[in-house]
Amino acid sequence: MRMTTLHEGVSVAEAMTNAVCPDCGQPPAEDGVRRRQRRLAAIARAASSVADEASLSVTLDVVAREVVQATHISAVQILRVEGGTMRLIGKAGFIDADDFPERFEECRKLGARMYFVESFQSQETIVVPHRKAAVMADPRWGPLHRIMGAPQWDSFATVPLIVRGRALGVLNAFYSPGEDPSQEEFEFLEAMADQAAMAVDSADLLARSRQDAQLEERARLARELHDSVVQQVFSMRMHAKALRAQVGDADTASGDKVRLVADELLGLAQNALADLRSLILQLHPLELGGRNLIDAVRTLAESVQASSGVRIEIRAGELAELPTELAEDLYRIVQEALHNVVKHAQATKAVVSFAATGRQLTVKINDNGVGLAGEPRANALGLVSMRERAQRWRGTMEIGNTADGARVRVRLMVPYADGQA
Repeated sequence: MRMTTLHEGVSVAEAMTNAVCPDCGQPPAEDGVRRRQRRLAAIARAASSVADEASLSVTLDVVAREVVQATHISAVQILRVEGGTMRLIGKAGFIDADDFPERFEECRKLGARMYFVESFQSQETIVVPHRKAAVMADPRWGPLHRIMGAPQWDSFATVPLIVRGRALGVLNAFYSPGEDPSQEEFEFLEAMADQAAMAVDSADLLARSRQDAQLEERARLARELHDSVVQQVFSMRMHAKALRAQVGDADTASGDKVRLVADELLGLAQNALADLRSLILQLHPLELGGRNLIDAVRTLAESVQASSGVRIEIRAGELAELPTELAEDLYRIVQEALHNVVKHAQATKAVVSFAATGRQLTVKINDNGVGLAGEPRANALGLVSMRERAQRWRGTMEIGNTADGARVRVRLMVPYADGQA
Protein backbone atom coordinates (compact mmCIF):
# COMPACT_ATOMS: atom_id res chain seq x y z
CA MET A 1 0.00 0.00 0.00
CA ARG A 2 1.31 3.44 -0.88
CA MET A 3 0.66 6.06 1.77
CA THR A 4 1.42 9.76 2.07
CA THR A 5 1.21 12.02 5.11
CA LEU A 6 0.65 15.68 4.50
CA HIS A 7 1.60 17.45 7.70
CA GLU A 8 4.85 19.20 8.43
CA GLY A 9 7.56 17.50 10.52
CA VAL A 10 5.83 14.17 11.25
CA SER A 11 6.72 10.97 9.42
CA VAL A 12 4.47 8.04 8.65
CA ALA A 13 6.11 5.98 11.41
CA GLU A 14 5.55 8.79 13.92
CA ALA A 15 1.94 9.09 12.88
CA MET A 16 1.47 5.39 13.59
CA THR A 17 2.77 5.72 17.14
CA ASN A 18 0.04 8.23 17.94
CA ALA A 19 -2.27 5.25 18.38
CA VAL A 20 -0.44 4.02 21.54
CA CYS A 21 -0.63 5.18 25.15
CA PRO A 22 1.96 7.95 25.81
CA ASP A 23 2.65 6.58 29.35
CA CYS A 24 3.12 2.85 28.81
CA GLY A 25 3.63 2.60 25.07
CA GLN A 26 0.85 0.00 24.79
CA PRO A 27 -2.22 -0.01 22.55
CA PRO A 28 -5.40 1.63 23.91
CA ALA A 29 -7.41 -0.20 26.51
CA GLU A 30 -9.63 -2.04 24.07
CA ASP A 31 -8.44 -5.58 23.34
CA GLY A 32 -6.62 -5.56 19.98
CA VAL A 33 -7.96 -9.03 19.17
CA ARG A 34 -11.55 -7.89 19.65
CA ARG A 35 -10.95 -4.87 17.47
CA ARG A 36 -9.50 -7.01 14.68
CA GLN A 37 -12.44 -9.41 14.93
CA ARG A 38 -14.86 -6.53 14.64
CA ARG A 39 -13.10 -5.25 11.54
CA LEU A 40 -13.03 -8.68 9.91
CA ALA A 41 -16.75 -9.04 10.61
CA ALA A 42 -17.34 -5.61 9.04
CA ILE A 43 -15.43 -6.63 5.90
CA ALA A 44 -17.47 -9.84 5.67
CA ARG A 45 -20.78 -7.99 6.06
CA ALA A 46 -19.73 -5.39 3.49
CA ALA A 47 -18.79 -8.15 1.03
CA SER A 48 -22.19 -9.74 1.59
CA SER A 49 -23.96 -6.45 0.92
CA VAL A 50 -22.05 -6.06 -2.35
CA ALA A 51 -23.32 -9.47 -3.42
CA ASP A 52 -26.92 -9.07 -2.26
CA GLU A 53 -28.01 -5.44 -2.62
CA ALA A 54 -29.42 -4.30 -5.95
CA SER A 55 -28.97 -0.58 -5.33
CA LEU A 56 -25.47 0.84 -5.47
CA SER A 57 -26.23 3.70 -3.08
CA VAL A 58 -27.75 1.28 -0.52
CA THR A 59 -24.72 -1.00 -0.80
CA LEU A 60 -22.24 1.82 -0.29
CA ASP A 61 -24.21 3.26 2.63
CA VAL A 62 -23.84 -0.19 4.21
CA VAL A 63 -20.08 -0.16 3.56
CA ALA A 64 -19.80 3.34 5.09
CA ARG A 65 -21.80 2.32 8.18
CA GLU A 66 -19.65 -0.77 8.70
CA VAL A 67 -16.51 1.40 8.68
CA VAL A 68 -17.99 3.76 11.26
CA GLN A 69 -19.22 0.98 13.53
CA ALA A 70 -15.97 -1.02 13.45
CA THR A 71 -13.52 1.83 14.12
CA HIS A 72 -13.00 5.13 15.91
CA ILE A 73 -14.19 6.95 12.80
CA SER A 74 -17.07 9.37 13.19
CA ALA A 75 -18.04 9.78 9.53
CA VAL A 76 -17.37 8.30 6.09
CA GLN A 77 -17.96 9.51 2.54
CA ILE A 78 -17.70 7.39 -0.60
CA LEU A 79 -17.30 9.54 -3.70
CA ARG A 80 -17.54 8.42 -7.31
CA VAL A 81 -15.91 10.21 -10.23
CA GLU A 82 -18.33 9.88 -13.12
CA GLY A 83 -18.23 11.89 -16.30
CA GLY A 84 -15.41 13.95 -14.77
CA THR A 85 -17.58 14.97 -11.80
CA MET A 86 -17.34 13.96 -8.11
CA ARG A 87 -20.60 12.45 -6.87
CA LEU A 88 -21.49 11.38 -3.32
CA ILE A 89 -22.78 7.79 -3.54
CA GLY A 90 -22.37 6.49 0.02
CA LYS A 91 -22.10 8.03 3.47
CA ALA A 92 -22.44 7.51 7.22
CA GLY A 93 -22.29 10.09 9.99
CA PHE A 94 -23.09 13.03 7.71
CA ILE A 95 -26.26 15.05 7.33
CA ASP A 96 -28.22 14.63 4.09
CA ALA A 97 -26.65 16.73 1.36
CA ASP A 98 -28.34 16.36 -2.01
CA ASP A 99 -26.52 19.49 -3.17
CA PHE A 100 -23.06 18.18 -2.24
CA PRO A 101 -21.81 18.16 -5.90
CA GLU A 102 -22.83 21.80 -6.37
CA ARG A 103 -21.19 22.87 -3.11
CA PHE A 104 -18.11 20.84 -3.96
CA GLU A 105 -17.87 22.64 -7.31
CA GLU A 106 -18.15 26.02 -5.56
CA CYS A 107 -15.28 25.11 -3.22
CA ARG A 108 -13.15 24.02 -6.14
CA LYS A 109 -13.77 27.32 -7.94
CA LEU A 110 -12.79 29.20 -4.79
CA GLY A 111 -9.46 27.35 -4.80
CA ALA A 112 -9.92 24.98 -1.83
CA ARG A 113 -7.29 22.25 -1.69
CA MET A 114 -9.02 18.90 -1.87
CA TYR A 115 -6.83 16.03 -0.81
CA PHE A 116 -9.36 13.44 -1.91
CA VAL A 117 -9.06 14.75 -5.47
CA GLU A 118 -5.29 14.36 -5.19
CA SER A 119 -5.78 10.85 -3.81
CA PHE A 120 -7.96 9.95 -6.79
CA GLN A 121 -5.48 11.35 -9.29
CA SER A 122 -2.36 9.85 -7.68
CA GLN A 123 -4.07 6.57 -6.63
CA GLU A 124 -2.42 6.92 -3.21
CA THR A 125 -3.82 6.95 0.29
CA ILE A 126 -3.41 10.39 1.87
CA VAL A 127 -3.52 11.15 5.61
CA VAL A 128 -3.96 14.63 7.07
CA PRO A 129 -3.93 14.84 10.90
CA HIS A 130 -5.97 17.65 12.53
CA ARG A 131 -7.61 18.52 9.24
CA LYS A 132 -10.98 19.77 10.49
CA ALA A 133 -9.63 22.94 12.09
CA ALA A 134 -7.96 23.94 8.83
CA VAL A 135 -11.09 23.22 6.77
CA MET A 136 -13.42 25.15 9.07
CA ALA A 137 -11.04 28.14 9.18
CA ASP A 138 -10.66 28.30 5.39
CA PRO A 139 -13.26 30.53 3.66
CA ARG A 140 -12.66 28.63 0.43
CA TRP A 141 -14.38 25.68 2.10
CA GLY A 142 -17.31 27.91 3.10
CA PRO A 143 -19.95 26.27 0.86
CA LEU A 144 -19.26 22.93 2.60
CA HIS A 145 -18.79 24.20 6.18
CA ARG A 146 -22.29 23.16 7.26
CA ILE A 147 -21.84 19.62 5.96
CA MET A 148 -18.22 19.12 7.04
CA GLY A 149 -18.74 20.75 10.42
CA ALA A 150 -21.63 18.56 11.56
CA PRO A 151 -19.74 15.37 12.59
CA GLN A 152 -17.26 15.40 15.46
CA TRP A 153 -13.94 14.68 13.77
CA ASP A 154 -10.32 15.79 13.67
CA SER A 155 -7.91 13.81 11.45
CA PHE A 156 -8.68 12.76 7.89
CA ALA A 157 -7.72 9.92 5.57
CA THR A 158 -8.71 9.33 1.95
CA VAL A 159 -8.29 6.01 0.12
CA PRO A 160 -8.75 5.62 -3.66
CA LEU A 161 -11.19 3.04 -5.01
CA ILE A 162 -9.11 1.10 -7.52
CA VAL A 163 -10.20 -1.67 -9.89
CA ARG A 164 -7.84 -3.18 -12.46
CA GLY A 165 -5.41 -0.31 -11.99
CA ARG A 166 -8.08 2.35 -12.60
CA ALA A 167 -9.36 4.74 -9.93
CA LEU A 168 -13.17 4.98 -9.73
CA GLY A 169 -13.48 7.28 -6.71
CA VAL A 170 -12.38 7.63 -3.08
CA LEU A 171 -13.37 6.60 0.43
CA ASN A 172 -12.96 9.48 2.91
CA ALA A 173 -12.62 8.66 6.62
CA PHE A 174 -13.07 11.33 9.31
CA TYR A 175 -11.48 10.24 12.60
CA SER A 176 -12.97 11.05 15.99
CA PRO A 177 -11.04 13.64 18.07
CA GLY A 178 -8.11 12.02 19.87
CA GLU A 179 -7.95 9.10 17.45
CA ASP A 180 -5.17 8.79 14.89
CA PRO A 181 -5.04 6.07 12.23
CA SER A 182 -2.65 3.15 12.71
CA GLN A 183 -1.20 0.77 10.14
CA GLU A 184 -3.93 -1.71 11.02
CA GLU A 185 -6.55 1.01 10.49
CA PHE A 186 -5.19 1.68 7.00
CA GLU A 187 -5.28 -1.98 6.07
CA PHE A 188 -8.91 -2.12 7.17
CA LEU A 189 -9.79 1.04 5.23
CA GLU A 190 -8.08 -0.36 2.13
CA ALA A 191 -10.10 -3.57 2.44
CA MET A 192 -13.36 -1.61 2.74
CA ALA A 193 -12.35 0.63 -0.17
CA ASP A 194 -11.83 -2.54 -2.21
CA GLN A 195 -15.38 -3.64 -1.35
CA ALA A 196 -16.74 -0.24 -2.41
CA ALA A 197 -14.71 -0.33 -5.63
CA MET A 198 -16.05 -3.81 -6.36
CA ALA A 199 -19.63 -2.57 -5.90
CA VAL A 200 -19.09 0.43 -8.21
CA ASP A 201 -17.40 -1.71 -10.87
CA SER A 202 -20.15 -4.34 -10.69
CA ALA A 203 -22.81 -1.65 -11.10
CA ASP A 204 -20.94 -0.26 -14.13
CA LEU A 205 -20.65 -3.70 -15.72
CA LEU A 206 -24.34 -4.40 -15.12
CA ALA A 207 -25.36 -1.04 -16.61
CA ARG A 208 -23.19 -1.62 -19.69
CA SER A 209 -24.58 -5.12 -20.07
CA ARG A 210 -28.15 -3.81 -19.95
CA GLN A 211 -27.33 -1.03 -22.40
CA ASP A 212 -25.70 -3.48 -24.82
CA ALA A 213 -28.76 -5.72 -24.57
CA GLN A 214 -31.07 -2.78 -25.25
CA LEU A 215 -29.02 -1.67 -28.26
CA GLU A 216 -29.00 -5.21 -29.63
CA GLU A 217 -32.77 -5.49 -29.21
CA ARG A 218 -33.33 -2.10 -30.87
CA ALA A 219 -31.17 -3.18 -33.81
CA ARG A 220 -33.13 -6.44 -34.11
CA LEU A 221 -36.46 -4.58 -34.09
CA ALA A 222 -35.19 -2.14 -36.70
CA ARG A 223 -34.13 -5.01 -38.98
CA GLU A 224 -37.43 -6.84 -38.57
CA LEU A 225 -39.48 -3.70 -39.20
CA HIS A 226 -37.48 -2.97 -42.33
CA ASP A 227 -37.56 -6.53 -43.63
CA SER A 228 -41.26 -7.19 -43.00
CA VAL A 229 -43.59 -4.30 -42.16
CA VAL A 230 -41.91 -1.66 -44.31
CA GLN A 231 -41.90 -3.95 -47.32
CA GLN A 232 -45.59 -4.75 -46.84
CA VAL A 233 -46.57 -1.08 -46.50
CA PHE A 234 -44.49 -0.27 -49.57
CA SER A 235 -46.37 -2.98 -51.43
CA MET A 236 -49.70 -1.48 -50.26
CA ARG A 237 -48.66 1.87 -51.68
CA MET A 238 -47.76 0.32 -55.04
CA HIS A 239 -51.09 -1.51 -55.19
CA ALA A 240 -52.96 1.71 -54.41
CA LYS A 241 -51.15 3.45 -57.26
CA ALA A 242 -51.97 0.59 -59.61
CA LEU A 243 -55.64 0.66 -58.56
CA ARG A 244 -55.89 4.39 -59.18
CA ALA A 245 -54.25 3.99 -62.59
CA GLN A 246 -56.71 1.24 -63.58
CA VAL A 247 -59.69 3.43 -62.71
CA GLY A 248 -58.22 5.98 -65.09
CA ASP A 249 -60.44 8.84 -66.11
CA ALA A 250 -63.68 6.97 -65.61
CA ASP A 251 -66.47 9.42 -64.81
CA THR A 252 -68.92 6.92 -63.42
CA ALA A 253 -70.02 7.18 -59.82
CA SER A 254 -68.46 3.82 -59.01
CA GLY A 255 -65.18 4.91 -60.58
CA ASP A 256 -65.13 8.07 -58.49
CA LYS A 257 -65.70 6.07 -55.34
CA VAL A 258 -62.92 3.64 -56.19
CA ARG A 259 -60.61 6.54 -56.97
CA LEU A 260 -61.36 8.15 -53.60
CA VAL A 261 -60.68 4.88 -51.80
CA ALA A 262 -57.44 4.42 -53.73
CA ASP A 263 -56.32 7.97 -52.93
CA GLU A 264 -57.09 7.50 -49.24
CA LEU A 265 -55.29 4.14 -49.19
CA LEU A 266 -52.30 5.69 -50.94
CA GLY A 267 -52.17 8.56 -48.42
CA LEU A 268 -52.36 6.20 -45.46
CA ALA A 269 -49.64 3.97 -46.91
CA GLN A 270 -47.35 6.93 -47.56
CA ASN A 271 -47.83 8.26 -44.02
CA ALA A 272 -47.30 4.82 -42.49
CA LEU A 273 -44.15 4.32 -44.57
CA ALA A 274 -42.73 7.68 -43.45
CA ASP A 275 -43.52 6.89 -39.81
CA LEU A 276 -41.92 3.46 -40.02
CA ARG A 277 -38.76 4.81 -41.61
CA SER A 278 -38.53 7.47 -38.91
CA LEU A 279 -39.03 4.80 -36.24
CA ILE A 280 -36.32 2.61 -37.76
CA LEU A 281 -33.94 5.58 -37.78
CA GLN A 282 -34.60 6.12 -34.07
CA LEU A 283 -34.24 2.42 -33.23
CA HIS A 284 -30.88 1.99 -34.91
CA PRO A 285 -28.06 2.26 -32.34
CA LEU A 286 -26.19 5.51 -32.75
CA GLU A 287 -22.72 5.12 -34.19
CA LEU A 288 -20.88 8.40 -34.42
CA GLY A 289 -18.29 6.53 -36.47
CA GLY A 290 -15.59 9.15 -36.02
CA ARG A 291 -18.00 12.03 -36.66
CA ASN A 292 -18.48 14.73 -34.07
CA LEU A 293 -21.89 15.58 -32.64
CA ILE A 294 -22.58 18.47 -35.02
CA ASP A 295 -21.84 16.36 -38.12
CA ALA A 296 -24.10 13.59 -36.82
CA VAL A 297 -26.92 16.08 -36.16
CA ARG A 298 -26.50 17.57 -39.66
CA THR A 299 -26.91 14.10 -41.16
CA LEU A 300 -30.00 13.55 -39.00
CA ALA A 301 -31.44 16.91 -40.10
CA GLU A 302 -30.97 16.03 -43.78
CA SER A 303 -32.80 12.74 -43.26
CA VAL A 304 -35.69 14.34 -41.36
CA GLN A 305 -36.00 17.12 -43.93
CA ALA A 306 -36.02 14.66 -46.84
CA SER A 307 -38.72 12.46 -45.31
CA SER A 308 -40.97 15.15 -43.82
CA GLY A 309 -40.46 18.31 -45.87
CA VAL A 310 -39.78 20.32 -42.69
CA ARG A 311 -36.77 22.59 -43.26
CA ILE A 312 -34.11 21.97 -40.58
CA GLU A 313 -31.40 24.56 -39.90
CA ILE A 314 -28.33 23.80 -37.74
CA ARG A 315 -26.55 26.64 -35.95
CA ALA A 316 -23.33 25.77 -34.18
CA GLY A 317 -20.07 27.53 -33.49
CA GLU A 318 -16.88 25.97 -32.20
CA LEU A 319 -17.73 23.08 -29.91
CA ALA A 320 -15.06 21.24 -27.94
CA GLU A 321 -14.86 17.47 -28.31
CA LEU A 322 -17.42 15.83 -26.02
CA PRO A 323 -17.31 12.47 -24.25
CA THR A 324 -18.89 9.86 -26.52
CA GLU A 325 -21.72 9.03 -24.08
CA LEU A 326 -22.62 12.71 -23.70
CA ALA A 327 -22.60 13.22 -27.49
CA GLU A 328 -24.92 10.22 -27.90
CA ASP A 329 -27.35 11.50 -25.25
CA LEU A 330 -27.48 14.95 -26.86
CA TYR A 331 -27.99 13.37 -30.28
CA ARG A 332 -30.93 11.35 -28.97
CA ILE A 333 -32.45 14.46 -27.36
CA VAL A 334 -32.26 16.36 -30.65
CA GLN A 335 -33.62 13.33 -32.51
CA GLU A 336 -36.65 13.03 -30.22
CA ALA A 337 -37.30 16.79 -30.35
CA LEU A 338 -37.27 16.81 -34.18
CA HIS A 339 -39.53 13.75 -34.20
CA ASN A 340 -42.04 15.69 -32.09
CA VAL A 341 -41.79 18.69 -34.41
CA VAL A 342 -42.63 16.53 -37.42
CA LYS A 343 -45.45 14.65 -35.66
CA HIS A 344 -47.18 17.39 -33.69
CA ALA A 345 -46.03 20.93 -34.47
CA GLN A 346 -47.43 21.39 -38.00
CA ALA A 347 -44.25 23.36 -38.57
CA THR A 348 -42.46 24.22 -41.82
CA LYS A 349 -39.13 25.01 -40.19
CA ALA A 350 -37.05 24.03 -37.15
CA VAL A 351 -33.74 25.41 -35.89
CA VAL A 352 -31.26 23.37 -33.82
CA SER A 353 -28.65 25.55 -32.12
CA PHE A 354 -25.61 24.74 -29.96
CA ALA A 355 -23.94 27.34 -27.73
CA ALA A 356 -21.03 26.80 -25.34
CA THR A 357 -19.90 29.20 -22.60
CA GLY A 358 -17.01 27.77 -20.65
CA ARG A 359 -18.14 24.35 -19.48
CA GLN A 360 -21.86 25.16 -19.91
CA LEU A 361 -23.47 23.83 -23.08
CA THR A 362 -26.93 24.88 -24.23
CA VAL A 363 -28.85 23.07 -26.97
CA LYS A 364 -32.12 24.53 -28.31
CA ILE A 365 -34.64 23.18 -30.80
CA ASN A 366 -37.12 25.86 -31.98
CA ASP A 367 -39.96 25.41 -34.47
CA ASN A 368 -42.47 27.73 -36.15
CA GLY A 369 -45.45 25.47 -35.54
CA VAL A 370 -48.69 25.77 -33.62
CA GLY A 371 -47.04 25.52 -30.20
CA LEU A 372 -48.19 23.58 -27.18
CA ALA A 373 -51.90 23.59 -26.42
CA GLY A 374 -51.18 23.14 -22.71
CA GLU A 375 -48.64 21.67 -20.34
CA PRO A 376 -46.88 18.68 -21.95
CA ARG A 377 -47.63 15.34 -20.32
CA ALA A 378 -44.92 14.77 -17.72
CA ASN A 379 -45.09 10.99 -18.21
CA ALA A 380 -44.86 11.08 -22.02
CA LEU A 381 -42.21 8.49 -22.88
CA GLY A 382 -40.24 10.70 -25.26
CA LEU A 383 -40.10 13.64 -22.83
CA VAL A 384 -39.15 11.37 -19.93
CA SER A 385 -36.28 9.95 -21.98
CA MET A 386 -35.06 13.43 -22.97
CA ARG A 387 -35.20 14.69 -19.38
CA GLU A 388 -33.40 11.62 -18.01
CA ARG A 389 -30.63 11.99 -20.58
CA ALA A 390 -30.11 15.63 -19.56
CA GLN A 391 -30.20 14.84 -15.83
CA ARG A 392 -27.60 12.14 -16.32
CA TRP A 393 -25.14 15.00 -16.93
CA ARG A 394 -26.49 17.19 -14.09
CA GLY A 395 -28.44 19.15 -16.68
CA THR A 396 -31.99 20.40 -17.18
CA MET A 397 -34.51 20.09 -20.01
CA GLU A 398 -37.25 22.68 -20.51
CA ILE A 399 -40.08 22.71 -23.05
CA GLY A 400 -42.47 25.57 -23.72
CA ASN A 401 -43.96 28.00 -26.21
CA THR A 402 -42.29 30.97 -27.86
CA ALA A 403 -43.73 33.84 -29.89
CA ASP A 404 -43.30 31.75 -33.06
CA GLY A 405 -43.93 28.18 -31.95
CA ALA A 406 -42.39 25.80 -29.40
CA ARG A 407 -38.92 25.36 -27.97
CA VAL A 408 -36.94 22.63 -26.23
CA ARG A 409 -33.91 23.84 -24.28
CA VAL A 410 -31.26 21.66 -22.64
CA ARG A 411 -28.55 23.06 -20.38
CA LEU A 412 -25.73 21.03 -18.85
CA MET A 413 -22.13 21.20 -17.67
CA VAL A 414 -19.57 19.48 -19.90
CA PRO A 415 -17.37 17.21 -17.73
CA TYR A 416 -13.67 17.80 -17.35
CA ALA A 417 -11.34 15.59 -19.33
CA ASP A 418 -10.98 11.98 -18.19
CA GLY A 419 -9.01 11.57 -15.01
CA GLN A 420 -9.98 14.94 -13.60
CA ALA A 421 -12.65 15.49 -10.97
